[in-house]
Amino acid sequence: MDKWVERNKERYGVQIIELKKIIEKQVIDSGSSDEFASDMYVALISGRKITPKMEAAIDRIIKAYSPDEILKREEWVNKVVPKLLMVENLIDDTSWTEDYRVNTKRFISSLVKQARSRKTLSKKQMDAVTKVYLRTKKNIEKNKKNA
Repeated sequence: MDKWVERNKERYGVQIIELKKIIEKQVIDSGSSDEFASDMYVALISGRKITPKMEAAIDRIIKAYSPDEILKREEWVNKVVPKLLMVENLIDDTSWTEDYRVNTKRFISSLVKQARSRKTLSKKQMDAVTKVYLRTKKNIEKNKKNA
């Protein structure tokens, strides 16, 4: 077992150091760390055999927490969140039923929360926001014509 620990230290020394920094930063920032990153770190330091798939996952974790990537994601959040909030505010101007408005606003609010915390939204989530925006805009324009 000790030979695997030494082998991992020798072969994945940089990854071990980087994962440790990432986990420490997460603990300082939020009080806990990402479970998957912690599991990969434990696998490295305990001497577990690292598969190519695990190595690729470790490299993705390190890349995702690089300063350049974090800056890029912060810029994305600063660009997208105001648009989400604008859509959320437009919902108030619709003639939808109260329940439908509340549920739609709750959906947009959950996306804002995720965008701020995880700094990402999936393609499907972004498409859903676009659909909500288009429906909202169409409803508001219809109300203006009828008024």
